[in-house]
Amino acid sequence: MHELTGKLVKAEELPEEEKNFQKNYVKAPSFLSIHLGVKASVLPAGTDCHHFVLEDDWSNLEKPYGSIFLSIPTVLDPSLAPEGHHILHIFTTAGIEDWEGLPRKDYEQKKELVANEIIRRLENKLFPGLQDSIVLKEVGSPKTHRRFLARNDGTYGPMPRGKPKGLLAMPFNTTSIDGLYCVGDSCFPGQGVIAVAFSGVMCAHRVAADIDLEQRSPILDTGLLGVLRWLRTLA
Repeated sequence: MHELTGKLVKAEELPEEEKNFQKNYVKAPSFLSIHLGVKASVLPAGTDCHHFVLEDDWSNLEKPYGSIFLSIPTVLDPSLAPEGHHILHIFTTAGIEDWEGLPRKDYEQKKELVANEIIRRLENKLFPGLQDSIVLKEVGSPKTHRRFLARNDGTYGPMPRGKPKGLLAMPFNTTSIDGLYCVGDSCFPGQGVIAVAFSGVMCAHRVAADIDLEQRSPILDTGLLGVLRWLRTLA
């Protein structure tokens, strides 16, 4: 969000609330995502839906490609894939700077090489024979996420600079600048499809009320917005 306000509002005009947000949150790195369609036989019986892989030691946790997140939705709902197959969604943190300035051919080759290395690690750690079981593979780099998700540098979103302060420390839809609203995963209630959809719906209602397309209670609005602003100061 702070990149957007930096473009719309001059630094000296930025509300104190937004300055505090920038102090408390930092832009998260981007990520590499891999979607696989695999033969069901490669997964042992009783395989869990979610997995987290961190080899070696904890020092690799925040390094690019250091840890791997894996979700297998077809474990919970087999109808999501053709019979006899599973879907694997794999992702790991990655910086967009590693992907900038590459010729198209080199870029595609790098996606293939990095994805295959991630798959190899999962094969060694969880599912022997994974590579040979693949029937469909799609790879998205940080540049992919920047292009199709309209994210600055393909970022995953905001993350606390220090100890998390809770969702109430995040911006709500309104700001102290008349006519400027906030919406998306930089706002309450945070990241995730459901959370972002909720943010969008609530922002739409807020705008509609402010331009008299929906009923509102000025007294309640003033009190509620005051409480919300106070809560943000606690962060």
